[in-house]
Amino acid sequence: MTDLKNVISLYENMVELRSIVEEEPIGDTPAIPEMSVDKRSPKAIFYLIQAFLSFGENLGYQYLPIYTRRLGATETQMGLLTSVQNVSKTIFQPSFGRMSDKYGRKKFMLIGAFIAMTASTIMAFAQNPVQVIVAIGFNAFGISILFPAWQGAIADYTHGLKRGGFMGRLLGVSYIYISLALISYVFLVPLVATEEIQQFRLIIIMAAVNFALVAFMSYILIDIRHLDRPLQRESIFTPLKDPVYRKFLAVVLYWWFFMSLAWSYFPLVIADVVKATPIEVAYMAITATVIQAFASYRLADHIDRFGERKSISIGFVSFTVVPLTYAFATEWWHVIPAQMISGIGIGFGFTALRSYIIEIGGSKRAGNYQGIYQLLWGIVTFTGSFSGGLLLDWYVDYLGGDISKALTTGLLIIAAFRLSSNIIIYKFLPEPISGLQEQDIYTTR
Repeated sequence: MTDLKNVISLYENMVELRSIVEEEPIGDTPAIPEMSVDKRSPKAIFYLIQAFLSFGENLGYQYLPIYTRRLGATETQMGLLTSVQNVSKTIFQPSFGRMSDKYGRKKFMLIGAFIAMTASTIMAFAQNPVQVIVAIGFNAFGISILFPAWQGAIADYTHGLKRGGFMGRLLGVSYIYISLALISYVFLVPLVATEEIQQFRLIIIMAAVNFALVAFMSYILIDIRHLDRPLQRESIFTPLKDPVYRKFLAVVLYWWFFMSLAWSYFPLVIADVVKATPIEVAYMAITATVIQAFASYRLADHIDRFGERKSISIGFVSFTVVPLTYAFATEWWHVIPAQMISGIGIGFGFTALRSYIIEIGGSKRAGNYQGIYQLLWGIVTFTGSFSGGLLLDWYVDYLGGDISKALTTGLLIIAAFRLSSNIIIYKFLPEPISGLQEQDIYTTR
C-alpha cells in the first residue's frame, strides 16, 4: 500500500511539473500562470449573455437594412450601411481583444454593451438614412469592444474542454430565444404600433433593451481570467506570426469577399421586390432562427466529431444556394427556403468557425486572434459589400431603373462566385493547430 501511495505521489508531482513547464512563455520571461480558473459563475449566465447579444446583433441582419431603405436610402447607401457597420465593428477589435487578454473580460463587455445599447436607442428614432449610418457606426464600435472579450470569456470557461459542442448549444439556445422574442413581437406589434415605420422602430428598441441586459449580465459575471502578473509583451499582431493562422485568414477572407457582395442585395429584394411588411420580415426571421437553433443545438456534437475544418466546409456549402432563391423571389414567402438553408449554414458552419478561432488561439490569446480576424474580416467585407452596392447602382441605371432584373442577374453571378469560394475552403482550409502554441511548448522544453 505504501508503494502505491508513493507511485501516486510521484505521478501527481510529474503532472504538476509538466503543467508548469507548458505554461512557460517564450524567452527569458518567468512563467506566468495562465489563469486561476474560478467557475462560480453559473453556466446559465453564459447562455443568457449569448441570447441577449444574439438578439441585439440580429437587428443588423434582419431589420435594420429594410428600416434604412424605408427611410429613403439609395442602393449605394445600402451598401455603405453594411460597410460602415462591418468596419466599425472590426477595426479596433485587435486592440480590445489584446487588452481583454491582459486586463480581463468583464469591464470590456460592460462598456461595449452600454455603447451598443445607446446607439441602438438613437437608431430607433432616426429620421433619415444618414442618421442610421452614423448610429450603426457607434453601435458596431460598441460591439467591437464587447465581442472579443466575450469570445475570450468563452475560451477561458472552456479551457481544456472540447468547444464545438458547447458553442453549438450556446448559440442554439440563443436562436430559440430570438425565435420566441420575434413570435411575441408578431402578436404584440399590432397592438402598440399601427404605422409600418413605427413597427420597425419597435424592434430596434427591443434590440437596445437586449444590449442593456447584456450589460447587466456582464456586471454580475465572475471574470475567471485573473492574472497574477502582467502578460508577456506581445504585439497585437503577434497572431500573424502563426503560419497556420495566416493560411486560415487567406482562405476564409477570400470566401467572405464573395459572401459580402450580396449583402446589400438581400434587403433590397425584401424591401423593393417582395415588399415585405415588418410582420412578414418577422416570419422570415423566425424561420431562420428556428433552423439555426436546431442546427446549432442538435448538430453541435458533430463539430467535435468531424472537426472544425470539415464542419466549416460542410456548413458553408449552403450559402451558395441562398442567392439563387432570392434571385427568383416574387412573394415574401418565396424567401423562406433561403432562410431555412442559410439557417443550417449559420447554425452549423458559423458555430464551427467560432469554435475554430477559439481553438487556434487558445485561452491565452483568444481575444487577440479573434480581434485580428475581425479586423481583416471588416476590411474585406467593407470592400465586398460597398463594391456590390456600387455595381448594383450602376447596373440599375444601365437597365433604366429595372431593379428587379438587376438584382436577379447580380445574384446569379454572385452564386457562381460563392461556389468557387466554397471549393477553395474545401481544398485549402488548414486544421486549427496553432503554430504559436506548438512553438511555446517546444521552446520551453
